[in-house]
Amino acid sequence: MHDCRFHKLLALLIVLFAIENFATAQTFVHPGGLHTQADLDRMKSKVAASASPWIEDWNLLITDSKAQNTYSAAPRDNMGANRQRADADAHAAYLNAIRWYISGDTTYAACALRNLNGWSAAVNQVPSGTDIPGLMGIAVMDFALAAEVMRIYPGWAAADFTRFKNMMNNYLYPVCHNFLTDHNNTCATHYFANWDACNVGAIIAIGVLLDDTAKFNEGVNYYKSGAGNGSIMNAVSYIHPNGMGQWQESGRDQPHAMLGLGFLSYACQVAYNQGVDIYSYSNNRLLAGAEYNAAYNLWKWVPYKPYVNCDGWNLFYPSLNGHGRLDNKPIFELLYNHYVVRKGLTAPNVKAAAQVVRPETGDIDHLGYGTLTFTLDANASAYPPSPIPPVPTALTATPGMQRVFLKWASSGVTCQGYNVLRATASGGPYTTIAGWTKNTYTEYTDANISAGTTYYYVVQSKNQSGTSANSTQVSATPVTTTSLPAGWLRQDIGTVSAAGNAGFANVGDSTFIVSGSGTGIGGTADSYSYAYTNVNGDVTITARIYTISGTLSKTGLLIRESLNSNASAVAVTLGDAGWRYSKFGKRTATGASMGWNEGNQFTWTPVWFRLQRSGNTFTAYQSLDGAAWFQIGTTTFTMASSYFIGLAASSGSSSGAIDSTHFDNVSLTAGSPQPIPNGIYKIVAKHSAKVLDVYNNGTANGSNVQQFTWNDCPCQKWTVTHTGNGKYSIVGLSSGKYLDVAGISTADGANIQIWQSTGGDNQRFNFTPTSEGYYRITPVHSGKSVDVSGISTADGANVHQWTYNGTDNQQWMLVPVTASASQGTRIATEPATTISALDMPSNEVIIYPNPIVTQLIVKLASEFENGATVTLSDIAGRVLRSFPVSGKQYVLTLSEVPSGVYFIKVSNNSKSVTKKFIKE
Repeated sequence: MHDCRFHKLLALLIVLFAIENFATAQTFVHPGGLHTQADLDRMKSKVAASASPWIEDWNLLITDSKAQNTYSAAPRDNMGANRQRADADAHAAYLNAIRWYISGDTTYAACALRNLNGWSAAVNQVPSGTDIPGLMGIAVMDFALAAEVMRIYPGWAAADFTRFKNMMNNYLYPVCHNFLTDHNNTCATHYFANWDACNVGAIIAIGVLLDDTAKFNEGVNYYKSGAGNGSIMNAVSYIHPNGMGQWQESGRDQPHAMLGLGFLSYACQVAYNQGVDIYSYSNNRLLAGAEYNAAYNLWKWVPYKPYVNCDGWNLFYPSLNGHGRLDNKPIFELLYNHYVVRKGLTAPNVKAAAQVVRPETGDIDHLGYGTLTFTLDANASAYPPSPIPPVPTALTATPGMQRVFLKWASSGVTCQGYNVLRATASGGPYTTIAGWTKNTYTEYTDANISAGTTYYYVVQSKNQSGTSANSTQVSATPVTTTSLPAGWLRQDIGTVSAAGNAGFANVGDSTFIVSGSGTGIGGTADSYSYAYTNVNGDVTITARIYTISGTLSKTGLLIRESLNSNASAVAVTLGDAGWRYSKFGKRTATGASMGWNEGNQFTWTPVWFRLQRSGNTFTAYQSLDGAAWFQIGTTTFTMASSYFIGLAASSGSSSGAIDSTHFDNVSLTAGSPQPIPNGIYKIVAKHSAKVLDVYNNGTANGSNVQQFTWNDCPCQKWTVTHTGNGKYSIVGLSSGKYLDVAGISTADGANIQIWQSTGGDNQRFNFTPTSEGYYRITPVHSGKSVDVSGISTADGANVHQWTYNGTDNQQWMLVPVTASASQGTRIATEPATTISALDMPSNEVIIYPNPIVTQLIVKLASEFENGATVTLSDIAGRVLRSFPVSGKQYVLTLSEVPSGVYFIKVSNNSKSVTKKFIKE
């Protein structure tokens, strides 16, 4: 009897294991790559019927140069010698295969086979070359997907198909497998998500093509739980309280963020066509990442959590590089049709992104044309997808030095682009000077102008349905360069190959253009062009680097003790490889070598820098928008009380090449600047991602303040103004009334409301940074904290004051927005101002992943390798564990620790480093 029960249990476990791991006995579906037979038949019938939106995308596909039956491939024995050309040939094979099946014209099938057979006859080795193993996975995946369509073509000879499969098995699978196994002997998260993702997709596709369950399962299992960033748990690095999933590459640039999203979507689609649903894995985590990417590039607000990988690379905020561009990553039709049309889930941002780019085009990396290949229901994918978008609002024109800066509010998710029109007379006639589609960018710099001329501007929004009327007109008069302001000079520091220069204009909150050659900033002596002034005591310099032209080594802000080339100095700079590294440099004694701390590894212009002196402590910061500041580094050493502060430009050239840097918003402040710039903000609760809201858009005295889901109501917008001595007023935009603690009460639970100005300290607040850019907001009269009652996450939860205890319902993020009814032109980042040094990544101690589930990996620098003490404590400061460690790495298992915020301190006799992490 017991044996019988045991055998039944064993049989059940075997069945369950087989279901989870795709049993070896299962038959693969063919065709079953990106498309099944039913998918191909749907495309064919819809095009034959000239049905929208399929026919519009078909008409685009047949104009693609890679979709022509005359396309000629360039096979070679080592596919890695030119992975880009290999992938282009794979795209051509796929597009010709689709074109053959839909049209019935076998000349396209013949072209596809020339590509596939040509490569399988040529390849005789595992690919190698630049970025190989690694990005070879893109071409391998696309070849496998093309072959999976062509396998149903009766004209593909069995011997040729077998040779192609042998190429996949013997040469191309190993290069993908090896990369995911050892990541070229680097740590697991060294490579960005798109590198892993293409190899995950390639191995799943190879498994299907070869009817190889082991390979298929390898790719599926890596997607679920792989060590690298191609695992969905790492690719979507953090789930925010509003359910959005931050993408691992969102702080790098937007094209790469969407590249990895697209590759993992392909992997999910192939698996789904084989009856294995990894789309839904971990509560549809891929969809959370897709919603995040789509929202940000639709110019909507997204939260952001600073990211660091296993190498200690910092990504402080979501990148502006490629922000708003949806035209070069055709991935959203696939995601929309699966999650929304097929599964009935809600994904408003993915839906909108699909609408904006419909009909999808092709792309250098993604196969594209998803409107044709993935659309399931014409009613769900109407074309044109929406009415004409609203007229743009909140247009501003700011004069600059031989340029004008234009900004406006987003016209919403139905808008796919804008036209910018200009005139030299009020009211026109206007000439269109710029325009774009499938790009939601809401800023423009007009540099094709004459200084001293007044220009008049309007903006139109547009989409596939048409173009809106003109916005309200604005005007600006650009200026030309003048001499430096009183008290400022320019000098070449050290020996340079060509003399520098500098100019100034009193626009854009003070604009400088500094140009120079010089061999660089750093080492034991500097060589650069320096625009500077002499100051005494504690001073902070702030500036935005707007553009850089010419040749660049480093450019940025400098404090130096003297004008001698080897003087002690500190610098915050942008430059080096790709002009994208922000760094904090410090030469702590005359003639000493300058040491460097790395800031954001992917810093794109415009970028804000700040360099602050407080006593003999010097600190460097950077910011995306001038409001959310991130500390790069700090150092303490003795410098004379009288010193030089200013702006630097260096080309790194000894042959006369020039770097020219455009600085604006330049300011010098005695002491420390106010923590929050005056402006209009939404105020977001950390625990819920909901915002301060006046109930029912009330304007009467005593109208209640609550939390509510972010929307366009002006009752969620607050004008924050510094009133002196670190105190701020917070005034409702729609009511003009002040955030107010009722009855001037100092008690816990006293209600927060709006009220007309009384000038009392119950209407004044202090902002104190907590962590990750959030603030404690403290009513001045009581010393308590603005608090969401009961830590509720519900819409309508009451806001009152309470004694500060550090919980997330007492921490708030300030999100800059416009005064218009729309969401605003600047996408705010989760950190809203200075981050403490405690929370910033340091290369001396690296911890990951963060947040964790059960295990925390602690990497130790050389100064700790020979022995250190690790102390684990909770947010209240209670020590939970303390133990000695040695070596380069330690794995800490915390499965029994409850969810929350914790600190790891690593210390020895000479040094101590503390890191914060979150246990989910």
